[in-house]
Amino acid sequence: MKKNIIVVLAAALAMVGCSDSWLDRQYDGAAMSQEKYESLGTAKLEGTLNGLYTMIYTMSSDDHDEFGQRAIDLWGDICSGDIAVTDKKYGWLYTDESMSTINRTGTIWYFYYKMIHNINLTILSIENSGEILSLVEQYGYPNATCQHKYTEEETTYAMYLAQALALRGYCYANLVRWYTPVEKSSIMNGQRIDQFLCVPVYTEDNMDNAQPLATSAAVYNRVFNDLKKSIDMFEYFGAYYKDSISGAEFKRMSKLAMDINVARGQLAYAYLNAAPYYASFDTETAKNYYRKAYSYANDVIESGAYKIIPQAELYSTGFNNVENTSWMWGQDVVTETTGGLRSWFGQMDIHSYSYAWAGDTKVIDGNLKAEIPAWDGRSRWFNDGEKNSKFKDCPDGKFFSAACPTSTNTDDIDREWLSDNVLMRFESMYLIAAEACYGFDSLAASANFLTTITDQRLNDEYPLAQQKYDEFKATLTNPTTLLTAIEYNWRIEMWGEGYGLQTFRRLVPQLRLSEARKRGGNHLVYKTAEIKPEDRAFNMTIPSSETTYNPRIDDK
Repeated sequence: MKKNIIVVLAAALAMVGCSDSWLDRQYDGAAMSQEKYESLGTAKLEGTLNGLYTMIYTMSSDDHDEFGQRAIDLWGDICSGDIAVTDKKYGWLYTDESMSTINRTGTIWYFYYKMIHNINLTILSIENSGEILSLVEQYGYPNATCQHKYTEEETTYAMYLAQALALRGYCYANLVRWYTPVEKSSIMNGQRIDQFLCVPVYTEDNMDNAQPLATSAAVYNRVFNDLKKSIDMFEYFGAYYKDSISGAEFKRMSKLAMDINVARGQLAYAYLNAAPYYASFDTETAKNYYRKAYSYANDVIESGAYKIIPQAELYSTGFNNVENTSWMWGQDVVTETTGGLRSWFGQMDIHSYSYAWAGDTKVIDGNLKAEIPAWDGRSRWFNDGEKNSKFKDCPDGKFFSAACPTSTNTDDIDREWLSDNVLMRFESMYLIAAEACYGFDSLAASANFLTTITDQRLNDEYPLAQQKYDEFKATLTNPTTLLTAIEYNWRIEMWGEGYGLQTFRRLVPQLRLSEARKRGGNHLVYKTAEIKPEDRAFNMTIPSSETTYNPRIDDK
């Protein structure tokens, strides 16, 4: 699994550092002129893209609760209440346990817009060098009737462009989710949620000029367009690369790189999150978006590229190895890229030298833990506290170091922090398909996608597991029971993987599953408090640096 990290070009490294101007649009530290950089042709792009992918797991702060996308995932899961912080001995993540998004808004904004700026530079460079978008617009994608024979260099440019577009779509999909409130929020003042002004949109065409806030619908359209174009690039140029040029299939550099299935998965999730925006006033658009979410998720499922973690391996993966066949997208952590204590496992794993091991455990919400039925083997992902009560409910059966999966003794715990980071897992495609099918009233298909996962999640220590599970499946013909099961499985199957806050914001108000959720009694603060997605705590505000320095922020 481990290998030497690729040394990226000086130009790529230069792209990672940004100044503090509005939207952090200028980069510094360049060791190579633009003219020299452009002259490198396709040779520059692997290093450039590696620089972009590096940004996924880095942040400008040295704080130990800031380590890129997995930190943002963690903040959302804690803020939603699915993860409970049980101590503030060291103080990390107390902000999120207190449901205070104001202290994270600038960091999240900076993280995605810095990536977007550098992605736009990359797209501009690709277009200046290879004119791929112009060629596709003029001649179409490569096929038997295409009047232009794409060269190997042009095809390589296209495959790199596909990755850049997918990354940009991913960034805007995250921004629109974080910075658009739910429909019932007082911020909305009764206006249509799709017309809410949320974030500016910067592309390679307008990146040199300040932009006003765009509506959530416009941002989602940017997401859809980027990801669709990315998928088309991967599909058509990928086939052309294989059949007409070298005979070898185009392969991504690592699982941290985008490919067609990751782009499909991102697009499916984007449609799933956009659909409820229209549920109350435009049901046809809502159902159309659900159908698209299902279609793209099903494309991934039908690709045969990945496998659901089987029941036999449910307690042995540790969610620590990027080579796992259910991982679609993830980071292979090596010595050169480990964050040490400043990492997911440095915050969560009691088998690593970590804050969790030292006393600041982060555990499953008590009420959510109580929902796990006896037949469900995922209950064993969470410590029962029988051997050591201070670790009760921590996820030591789901996330644990590959180096030291059992011991918590001082001399035996992992001090290398080389466990990998999961960013997208195959099981999420089944959950998207199940919820999407429910959204366009295909309840039998919805239940089938859901139970494809749960068929592999039985508790083999419980004698009546199969009987009780069969009884559970029989109840899924009831729409309310089915929707409740979908929400539960998002929260349990994907626990700790960054879906908690959006599941809360999407399923509770828009599909009217319930009006509120109660936090468990094992939280450090707001014990047993009722929370609603429309509460101020869950509405991210634009950072003051943007409202101060963007001259067009108030343009309508």
